[in-house]
Amino acid sequence: MPREVFEQTARAVPLIPGAAETVVSLRKAGFQVGIITDSFHTASEIVRRRVFADFSFAHLMRFRAGKATGRVTLAPAMAHPKGCKLHKHCKVNFLHHYVEKIGIGSDQVLAVGDGENDICLLQEAGVSAAFRPKSPAVAESAQHVLHGALSEVLSVVLK
Repeated sequence: MPREVFEQTARAVPLIPGAAETVVSLRKAGFQVGIITDSFHTASEIVRRRVFADFSFAHLMRFRAGKATGRVTLAPAMAHPKGCKLHKHCKVNFLHHYVEKIGIGSDQVLAVGDGENDICLLQEAGVSAAFRPKSPAVAESAQHVLHGALSEVLSVVLK
C-alpha cells in the first residue's frame, strides 16, 4: 500500500465534532495534549496537526520506495520495566516514560479513551474519562464516563 493512502486516509477520516476546539481549550488551560495510539505514526501525526495537539505517539510502519513493507516497529515507549503488569506493550507504559521525562506524577495526567486498549491507561491516570466507551469494562476503568460531546472533558478538569 502506498504511503499516500495512509496519509490521505488520515486527512479524510472524520474527526469527532469539537475535537480541535477541545484540544485547543485544554492547551489554553495549560495542558500538554497528546495522541497515544496503537495505530501508525504516519497517520497519528496528521491527526495531531488537524486537532492542534502537542504530540502524538504511535507504532512505526516501515516504507520502502513509498510503499508499506508490512513491517511494523513497535513504539519502544510502549514498553517499560516497571510498567504494565498485564501487557508487555501498553499505553500505560508511555505514561510512565512521559511522567519520568517531564517530572510530574501520574496523578497530574488526564487520560481519555474509548477502547479496551485504553483500560490500563485510564486506571493509572490521575483523572480519567471513558469517552463513548466501547464496552462496559472501559467505562468501569475510568473515573468519569462521557456519552455526549468531547467538550464534556473540559468540565471534568476545568472546575
